[in-house]
This record gives sequence, structure tokens and C-alpha cells, in this order.
Amino acid sequence: MSESEIVAYFRKLRKIVKDHTEWRTRETLNLIPSENAASEETLSLLSTDFSNRYSSRDQFYRGTKYSDEIETLAKELARKLFRAKFADVRPLSGHLCSMIAFASLLRPGDKVVTCPPAYGGYPGSSEEGLGKIFRLRNLYFPFDPKEFNIIPEKTRTLVNLRKPRLVVFGASYILFPYKIDSSLPDHYEGEVGYDGSHVMGLIAGGAFQQPLSEGCDFLVGSTHKSMFGPQGGIILSNNQDIFQRMEESIYPGIVDNIHWNRVASLAYAEIELLKFGRNYAAQVIRNSKELARSLFDLGIKVKCPHLGFTKSHQVLLDYDANTSRRLADIFEKAGIITDVAIRLGTSEVTRRGMKEEEMHRIAWLISDLVNGKRNSESVRGSVKRLTREFSKLEFSLAEE
Repeated sequence: MSESEIVAYFRKLRKIVKDHTEWRTRETLNLIPSENAASEETLSLLSTDFSNRYSSRDQFYRGTKYSDEIETLAKELARKLFRAKFADVRPLSGHLCSMIAFASLLRPGDKVVTCPPAYGGYPGSSEEGLGKIFRLRNLYFPFDPKEFNIIPEKTRTLVNLRKPRLVVFGASYILFPYKIDSSLPDHYEGEVGYDGSHVMGLIAGGAFQQPLSEGCDFLVGSTHKSMFGPQGGIILSNNQDIFQRMEESIYPGIVDNIHWNRVASLAYAEIELLKFGRNYAAQVIRNSKELARSLFDLGIKVKCPHLGFTKSHQVLLDYDANTSRRLADIFEKAGIITDVAIRLGTSEVTRRGMKEEEMHRIAWLISDLVNGKRNSESVRGSVKRLTREFSKLEFSLAEE
């Protein structure tokens, strides 16, 4: 390859990264509930020498003393943040956390209960995901679409009759806490877990339910959704036996290279959450409620108005799949980034300092697009102005 071709590829790469960063951080409103904005210091730790290094539990590698310290610190912070006795920060994603739980606690043919994918249950835990890989028998919570929640009494009956080995609360579409205790029989002998991937930041901030104190044996999840760390996963428990079983599945079976730069970055985000988590989580939920109410008042179809719309970082618009996909395309052209299910998340805009007044402004922009009052080009200018008005992250140690 010629020198000129090498230079051309280098310039192309740099331009893609620059264009992406400019577009997503200065020209668009990110309302994807699976994403968040990490602080500058959190991001900077991803670029340290830790990114090049290995270590292993069997001490095969030398030169790992600081990696060991980083792991110990991140686990200590996680235990404090989630009020847990045990924590593991090695999993590289929330999905791997679920895989570790399934591999540790289930055998082929065992039954597992999770939220139905048709109502926003995580597909990775269904019969098309981990259920197929581990040859499980997937059962699903009875679900009330109007309340957008599981039905406790029917769940209790299901668990009593079918006797699943594992019951896992949590979902990708989650508006309200679950009634964990009343959903299980008094003498249920299996294990109980909670996939908190979407609500980990709210749990850490004490603004959502607390699964480990409400009857769950373990809590797993992602560290980059409502929690504003780097992409990764975390396992927490107060049950020593179950935690040890899960730890034994991690290495060398599922996770080998831990990506210590990610763990260092996670530790920094955990410190930020310990300091600001309660205020951040409370503002996220206030913003969700205000966004939902404002949209509803403007004639936009929003789920669960009779329940106050939401108690999480998510707002769910109530349109059919074809309409939702069409609207997502219209929104993106205007610089409003969503997913095709039209789940609207308030985590990132909250991190950027937006509050209830800005949620009302966002609702007007969405309403204008849905009702055809303004075209995408016109709204895009308003989006850019709002985004650049709130370009500095809050709830960050750098602001101290």
C-alpha cells in the first residue's frame, strides 16, 4: 500500500470520529434510554496504559499489581454504591452478566421465568437467546399491557405450578418497579435475580426499587445506561453461595481479558455516582415524568397516563410498530435520536443539565414533528440550539 493511501485512510478515520462526535454531542438530542454521556475524566481513563494489559486469576501474568488494585477499588465502590456484600466488575456487558447467571445456576432442561419479549423483555434471555444456547425451558411473566407490569398473583400461581429453577425480574422496557415479594410463593425453592441493566443508575441513586433488599439473590446489569459509566457489566449479591457460583463461571469460561481501562473508568463513574447519584437519579425521573406529561398534553400517545406515565428514565410512546419506525426516521432527520420502538430516555439529557423546562421544550419539538406542524429541517435548527445550550455535563467531579 502506498504512502498516499495510508494517509488517506488515516484522514478518513479521523474524519469519521470527528464527525460522529460533533454530530452526536453538539447537533443532536439523544433520547435513547440504552445510552448516556460519560464525563471527560471517565472517558480519558479508557485511553490509559491499562488498555494494553492482561491479568488472570491464576496469576499467570506478572506486572499486574496495579490492575489488582483497580479491581479491588472498583468492587469496593460498587458494594458501597449498591449496598451489597459482594460485587464483581469483570463482565464486559450486561448480556454477559445474564450469561454468567444462567451458566452458574441452570442446567439443560431447567425452567427460567423472565419478562415476555413481546412486552419489552430482554430478547437475550429468551428462547431465541440464552434459552437456546443453554437448552432451557423459557417461561414468561403474565403481563398486563395496560399497567405495563407483571401480574403478581398470576406470576405466583405460575411459579407455584411450574416450579422454575430461576426467576429473573427486569426488562428492556421498564416504566415501573415490580412487586417482587408478592409475585413469588412463600416457599419458592429456586433462585431470584434482577436484570437491572436499564435502571442501575436509578437503583444506585435510591430512586427506584432496591432488588437486593426486596428478595432478589443477585442483581446484574449494564454500567452505561441510566448508570453513566463506560460500557460494561456488573454483578452484585448479598448471597455468598450464589455469588461464588457465579464468580466461578466467569474465568476462564466466559470472561478472560477484563479490559482494565474499562474497570478504571468504571471506578471513576462509581465515585461520581456516590457523590451525585441521588440528585441525578431523582432529576432523571422528574424529567421523564415531565416529558411524558408534556407530550400527552400536546396530544401525543403515551403509555400509562393513569399511572403517571413512568417512574423510571423511560417514556414509552403508544404507536404501532410501523408508525414508530416511521417517526424514528423523522426524528433522526431533525436531530432527535431515539430507537425504533420510540422509547424515550432522559438519562443523557439530564446529565447534560436539562431539567423540566427543557423537557417541555423537547415535547413541543416532538409534537411539531408528529403532527406535521414543522418539517425536520426546521426542527433541526431548534435541536442544535438546545443541544449547544446544554453542552456541559453536570453531576461530574470535574465541575467541583
